[in-house]
Amino acid sequence: MPWRRQPAHSAELLAHWQSLGQALDRDNPAWRSEGRRLILSWARWPRAYHDTTHLRACLRHWQMVQDQQPGALGNPHAVALALWYHDAIYWPWSHHNEERSADWAARFLRGQGLPEALTAQVHQHILDTRHTPGPLTGDAQWVVDIDLAILGQSDAVYRQFERNVRREYFFVRWPRYVAGRSAVLRGFLERPRIYGTDWFFDRCEAQARINLGRALAALEEGRLHQ
Repeated sequence: MPWRRQPAHSAELLAHWQSLGQALDRDNPAWRSEGRRLILSWARWPRAYHDTTHLRACLRHWQMVQDQQPGALGNPHAVALALWYHDAIYWPWSHHNEERSADWAARFLRGQGLPEALTAQVHQHILDTRHTPGPLTGDAQWVVDIDLAILGQSDAVYRQFERNVRREYFFVRWPRYVAGRSAVLRGFLERPRIYGTDWFFDRCEAQARINLGRALAALEEGRLHQ
C-alpha cells in the first residue's frame, strides 16, 4: 500500500497549512490541495519516523519558539514552509531527498506567485536539513535545531525513534546498519554542539548526548532490536 489508511494528525496539520496560507494571502483551492498532497506524501510507505507525527512535532516546536522567543525567527513563514517540505520526499535508499523536497517547494511557491526571496530562503533551509557539519546562522539554525529536537527528548521517546529509524531501513542487513547508524551517532557526538541555538542547547543538548551515547552503546553491544 503506498499510503496509510488515514495519516496521523491530518486535521491539525491541514488547519496549520490553511493558517499559513492565510498569513501569506494564499489560502486558495490550489493551496489547500497542496496541503492534502503534502500530508499524503508524509504518510507514504515506508516511513516510520519521518512521517506526519514528525511533521507535527516540528511545527509544534516552531510554535513554541514563536511563543517563548518572540522575534527570534527572522522570517517565521519561511521556517514553517521549510519544515512542511523538508521531508516531503523521503526514500531511505535515496541520497537526494532534501534536494527533491526543496525543488518541490520551490516549484509550488513560485507557482503561487510568492516572492523569489522567500522561495530561495525556503529552498536553502530544506537543503540545510542534510545536517552536514558546518556553521549555520539565523533561521537556518532554527530549522535544523527543530528537525533535531527528537535527539534531546526523553529516554522512552528517543528509544522509539531509534526503533522507527531501523524500521525505515528494514532493507539494510544488520551488520551494515550497525556500521552506518553508529557512524551517524558518533558524528553528532563529536560535534562541539549538537544544537546551534542557545534555546535548544539549554533544553536538549545534555539529554541528546545521553540518548546518543546509549544508542551507540546498544548498537555496539547488539542490544538494539534488529
